[in-house]
Amino acid sequence: MKGAAPPFFARYGMTRTGDPEAPLLVDPYPEICHRGVLRRAVIAAAIDIVGSLHARELAGSDATFTTDLSVRAPNLASPKSLVARGTPLRTGRSLITSGVVLEADGAPVAYGQTTFMRVARRGDDSADERDLAMPEVIHQIPLERPLVEEVGIEVVDPARGRVEVELRDALRNPEGVMQGALVALLAEVSAEVLADCTHVEPQVVTEIDVRYLATSRVGPITAESKWIGDPESGMLRTQLRDRGNDDRLTAAVLLRTASV
Repeated sequence: MKGAAPPFFARYGMTRTGDPEAPLLVDPYPEICHRGVLRRAVIAAAIDIVGSLHARELAGSDATFTTDLSVRAPNLASPKSLVARGTPLRTGRSLITSGVVLEADGAPVAYGQTTFMRVARRGDDSADERDLAMPEVIHQIPLERPLVEEVGIEVVDPARGRVEVELRDALRNPEGVMQGALVALLAEVSAEVLADCTHVEPQVVTEIDVRYLATSRVGPITAESKWIGDPESGMLRTQLRDRGNDDRLTAAVLLRTASV
């Protein structure tokens, strides 16, 4: 969108490498970490971006929307640098799926999968492919405060994991809706808030599965979490709703937390 603030992926410590076999580097600097652990939403962003490189090659001027995004990141240590490599898993007429592994010093530390839906635009909804493509160079804008503060996520009710964020232009993708990784971030914070209320030890998220059910267009966007079974399992489910759009359910998320 012309005149919009830079996209939030410019804040995630990411660099395009120019190498199609390993297209993205991630530098886990402190402001995108939580309790010394790289935010899993940042890993989700890397998975989404690497997957989108393949999807955009095929989609042309069609719109692409993330439908599913998963993250598995059991390693709580944050390496100095991560490299992301993607592999196409499915290339269909309407759905495009990729698997992405993140490595540190040649060893895998996280893995995820992402699926994009390809949607033809209406005749009066033209788009320049150059505006939709991921920039060859990501102009990094390092954060000066923690990511959650920069995004503007507010804790409303810790006992229910209720958090919310105003949806401003800086949080939107080129299609004008909330960026997929920020949906993951809102769910991540919601789960951690509830887990911190339940457990004595500080908690972080290690796994995320996002189902994007509808676009978040208006805001504020809220999230609430519930335990799945015994809290000792660390398993939660989280729902996101667009409060400014009739409280519409926009995402259903499964997460797992662990003690730091």
